[in-house]
Amino acid sequence: MGSRMCWTLVAPLLTAGALLAASSATAADWNRFRGPNGSGVAEGTPAPLEFGPEKAVVWRTPLPPGKSSPVLAGGRVFLTAHEGDKLLTIALDRRNGKTLWTRSLLRSRVDGRHQLNDAATPTPVTDGESLYVFFADFGLVAYSVDGQELWRLPLGPFSSPRGMASSPMLSGGVLVLPLEQRDDSAVLGVDASSGTIKWKVPRPPSSGGSYSTPVAYRTAAGETQAVVSSPFEVAAYDPQTGDKLWWVGGIPHQPKSSPFVAGDLIVLGVQGDTRRNRFPSWEKMLGDYDKDASGFLMPDEVSKGMRDNFDGTDYDRDGVFRRDDYDKLVAEITPDSQLMALRPEGRGDLTRQAVLWSVTRGVPRVTTPIVYNGVIYLVRNGGIFAALDLVTGKMAKQGRLREAVDEYFASPVAANGRILAASRGGKLTWVKAGADWEVLQVNDLGEECFATPALAPDGVFVRTAAALYLFAAGAPSQGPERQ
Repeated sequence: MGSRMCWTLVAPLLTAGALLAASSATAADWNRFRGPNGSGVAEGTPAPLEFGPEKAVVWRTPLPPGKSSPVLAGGRVFLTAHEGDKLLTIALDRRNGKTLWTRSLLRSRVDGRHQLNDAATPTPVTDGESLYVFFADFGLVAYSVDGQELWRLPLGPFSSPRGMASSPMLSGGVLVLPLEQRDDSAVLGVDASSGTIKWKVPRPPSSGGSYSTPVAYRTAAGETQAVVSSPFEVAAYDPQTGDKLWWVGGIPHQPKSSPFVAGDLIVLGVQGDTRRNRFPSWEKMLGDYDKDASGFLMPDEVSKGMRDNFDGTDYDRDGVFRRDDYDKLVAEITPDSQLMALRPEGRGDLTRQAVLWSVTRGVPRVTTPIVYNGVIYLVRNGGIFAALDLVTGKMAKQGRLREAVDEYFASPVAANGRILAASRGGKLTWVKAGADWEVLQVNDLGEECFATPALAPDGVFVRTAAALYLFAAGAPSQGPERQ
């Protein structure tokens, strides 16, 4: 799509940030990945500027490993984890962090995944009465908020070379779950009350997979659409029927961040690859690796990186890597990464008319950007933080979080005029919101952090590799008793 710009000023965009704030300002529940409809915004959170292992801690609860983010409903916090062959769903008391219940499933298998992926990466979703959990090594399972198992739906095995990581979305009693993979790629609609599959829409196969969570988009006519960012296109589905309503094609192959809604716009970032000029010719590949001069490559002949992903690049699944496989690989992964804003109007292929703007520079690899008071904020590896204009996509300010130069996997969240960005190494940076943003405070937990924080009226919930913390303004500086 290139760097297309549309300079039409639409009145609803001027209040997009306000609309998002209003939708989450009184929300006590952070019910899915990135909170209410994936906005990442929760005004009114008593968020302390300074916090740490011994500062502003309401409670700290040790946890088994897992990279899913916490979700909140009523008086409970829900998370997933894993321990040996057990896939765990855990409920904690929001007041004190005490464990209320733990439920365990035995893995039915161990699917392949990237080393940074995890057996408990997808985040649950809740409607306040039930909790819906997806484990890539099992499938879907539903519990009441009191821990009673309601149903289970085994799924898989999956053939994504880097593993599955999309979280389910809940809309009108239907769970929408992307299962983008090498074989049998699809989007599922599952009845939340019974666990039966209502619809299954095939998707084009992809060697890269998808790690994006759907979002609900409400049209001006009041229609709710499930927007799914998939390899090669973003599309909207009727969550009740699975009917494909519209789509925008030509996007890169590996969605890792999730789409989000800003007024009448949908904003999304998709990882591509700018290495097209660094790919050698097929002839050079044979010269470097084809030791037996067979004219094709076997797994034991290629580089370690290719060998680790051989199943994903052997497109015809014949056990060898041929010229056709190589051409498809280069064509698939070389489009530039893109951050774009869409205004979908109508049905069918909207590739040419729905894109308000699209930029290819500075797109995060993993994290989902956030829009707050009409400004888009993003953070990417190296601690690079940027603010972009929502209407035009133009860069307002970009700089480095110099005390938090690190990798970033958690997505930024916002409350009370500030943005919170959590680095892999456990440095959580508060940034003053605005086109001319500035760093306010860097807090160091000293524990690895992959999960996106949750915001609520009782404080900031942060999951690290070791524990879940609740931080709040006015909490004791010396730290509470540990569970």
